[in-house]
Amino acid sequence: MDIKEAARRSIDEHREVLVSVSNRIHAEPELGHQEYKAAALLAEALKGHGYEVELGVSGMKTAFTAKRMNKGGSTIAILAEYDALPSIGHACGHNLIAASALGAAIGLASVAEKLPGNIVIYGTPAEEGVVENAGGKVLMLDEIKKANVAIMVHPANMWGSYSSSNARESFLVEFYGKSSHAGGSPEKGVNALNGVIETFNGINALRQHINRDVRIHGIVKNGGASPNVVPDYASAHLYVRAPTMPMLTEYYTKVQNIVKGAELMTGTRSKITRVANPYANSIPNKTLTDLFRAEMKEVGVDFPEEKEPRQGGGSTDFGNVSQVIPALSAYVNIGNVTLHSPEGASMTATDEAHEVMLKAATALAFMAIDLITKPELLDSAKKEHGRRLVEQEKQSK
Repeated sequence: MDIKEAARRSIDEHREVLVSVSNRIHAEPELGHQEYKAAALLAEALKGHGYEVELGVSGMKTAFTAKRMNKGGSTIAILAEYDALPSIGHACGHNLIAASALGAAIGLASVAEKLPGNIVIYGTPAEEGVVENAGGKVLMLDEIKKANVAIMVHPANMWGSYSSSNARESFLVEFYGKSSHAGGSPEKGVNALNGVIETFNGINALRQHINRDVRIHGIVKNGGASPNVVPDYASAHLYVRAPTMPMLTEYYTKVQNIVKGAELMTGTRSKITRVANPYANSIPNKTLTDLFRAEMKEVGVDFPEEKEPRQGGGSTDFGNVSQVIPALSAYVNIGNVTLHSPEGASMTATDEAHEVMLKAATALAFMAIDLITKPELLDSAKKEHGRRLVEQEKQSK
């Protein structure tokens, strides 16, 4: 039996365990930096397969590393996510990401002694930019970049692995005013909610003059407590997304200026606080894309050929990883569903989704094996990554 077939068999033998892990994480959704149960569940499972596990790395209690190290060779990083969204739970399918990483780890553990290289599973908290200090991969970057390449999968309603995500800023805008009776003495109040309203008005006025690939959106977090009280505090949580970091800086600065203008218009005092660490745009890698496609075809998926990179509208801290080492985050099709919705949360716990997760886990294991045993593949990915960094630098000037 060859190495790949042995890894595949091990994953198949642990099918029920992997589905159970996915379901347990799905059933108990935890927000970023609070994924105590999920991180402990994954860490314990990895220990059981011979990985050296350290929980609580990079200053985060729910971050971990799990290592199977040989004396030499290349190091392949497989990344796991396991945080949920507020109110709608695992509507982004991070339970499936975690289970696929665990599945690949189990398959690779069964052949680790035959591999002239190293496997590290990184447990990366708080990918969703909705909690303070979100962006676990940004905080773990010094650890992750010790690897030669990083790979992972993400559930979607399509197949694809040759794409770029947007850079993003996630920030809280707060306005402070003065309370007063809204009917009896409104002239004595300073309306903080007006600061939020004028911020949104300013952003809407800006939209006519922004690059078509830029996204600015957000929600009102606090608009006051009662209609008959002039709000002395109001806040909004905003995102700015752009295809490149320089463009992100440009439009983030424009929004900051809009906030300052709203402050001057309303007589309030404003404050801007980053909620998440800045997310960089992701750098695609055709070498890794073609390799993942070949592995998926080997596990029975007619994965489409991708000739040109696709610009995605979302953002992820995986982009920061792709800026420092060759990296691939592949989309795997779990069905006709819109993620970040209640329907998406239901879909990420279906039998169909779990079948795709198991195939993706096998493909990740196969990919790690090929990158370790065929150095020319890793060399090609590294050279391409270097070229794309140079191209990115030229475009930013």
